[in-house]
Amino acid sequence: MPRPHRLEAITVCSSLAVVDAISFAYRDEQGRRHHVGPWGGKGGDPYVIRLEPSELLTEVSGTFAYVGTQPTDAVTSLTFVTSLRKHGPFGDVDGTPFSVPVLDGGSIVGLFGRDWAYIDAIGVYVRAG
Repeated sequence: MPRPHRLEAITVCSSLAVVDAISFAYRDEQGRRHHVGPWGGKGGDPYVIRLEPSELLTEVSGTFAYVGTQPTDAVTSLTFVTSLRKHGPFGDVDGTPFSVPVLDGGSIVGLFGRDWAYIDAIGVYVRAG
């Protein structure tokens, strides 16, 4: 995967109880567009977040809990905070909260996930400010 430079879009598929899948699109340092993912299952309703050219993703937060249909906890909700607005929450805000804020002018330029039937872990790629 070429190194992400700027996040352009995030697709979240979620149902009423969990985050089913995520994927994203980004531009690399040469300006080429790439699509990565999806991670997760095939369920949920898709929602596409398209970032403006000057908009930066600065925080990913959510909740996780045991949902009883897979061997590990699942991400039950996700919220994305940008330099311009907030998207979400997607899924059910129930469970243990987590938050990944980016400080000092940095931004999140990519995502990755671990999955079973749903997303059970999420991580971020950060570009320093």
